[in-house]
Amino acid sequence: MPMVTFALMALNTLVYIVTFLISLGVPGPEGISPGELWVYENLWLIPALGKVHTYLTCVFVHGGLFHLLGNMVYLFLFGSCVEDALGRWQYVVFYLLGAMGANLCYIMFVTGHFASEIPMGGASGAISACMGGFACHYLKTRINFRYLILFFFRLFTGDFWLPAWLVMSFYFIKDLVFGILDMMGESTGGGVAFGAHVGGFVSGLVMMLLWRAFIHKPEDDEEKHGFSPAMAATLPQGDIYVWENDRQLGPYHQDTLQEMIRLKVLNKHALYWVEGMDDWRPVVELKQK
Repeated sequence: MPMVTFALMALNTLVYIVTFLISLGVPGPEGISPGELWVYENLWLIPALGKVHTYLTCVFVHGGLFHLLGNMVYLFLFGSCVEDALGRWQYVVFYLLGAMGANLCYIMFVTGHFASEIPMGGASGAISACMGGFACHYLKTRINFRYLILFFFRLFTGDFWLPAWLVMSFYFIKDLVFGILDMMGESTGGGVAFGAHVGGFVSGLVMMLLWRAFIHKPEDDEEKHGFSPAMAATLPQGDIYVWENDRQLGPYHQDTLQEMIRLKVLNKHALYWVEGMDDWRPVVELKQK
């Protein structure tokens, strides 16, 4: 269970509720209530004010309900994967350092830099660090997208898969381009701190590379999850189909099936088949003996 990720989601939600209640009140001369002004000046990151603690508190404040909900979805999707790879306490350090990298990069991109009076808040910088870590550690993973389209009173649904490296590259390049435009004064960014996204992503990518190079030991995976890294060599090549509970699932990529086996989401009676095989074979054959 990604307990740290759940705890971070709960903390972000709690802070949002508290700051929302504090912000209630009659607007003052500046168009915002005294409570809301206090929240901005003491919890959001305003570089010109020079308040060191806001480099941390800004990671847990949000400007609205949809801002919070959107960030929490991405935090769950990518944060839980990075937590699983790093372990809980290392993930806490990773998350906070990624947030600091995002904050510093935001200051680098924003007009005025440390003299800027534009407040910045939200978990998206730290979440971008999780996306960078995910892109590094789960590079060969494929991400499933599901769509629902209403066209001329007819509903179209379906899904498709894209390589993780392609999806992550798109997000990073998009944020980098808009961040540069913001720095050049060509775009306001619609209130989005693209520089923080860029800084978070790069910070997460670098930290994951360092972790894999100097801390992570492949044998740790075998002890933790009960599978051998050499197991990948035993998996069939090509699109793999699974038969479980009287229904066919898939097709899955080799890496996806390996992850399903590692997480033990398939029961012991599940079967697999790939083009070229004469018959379905038990998935348990692929597990470590």
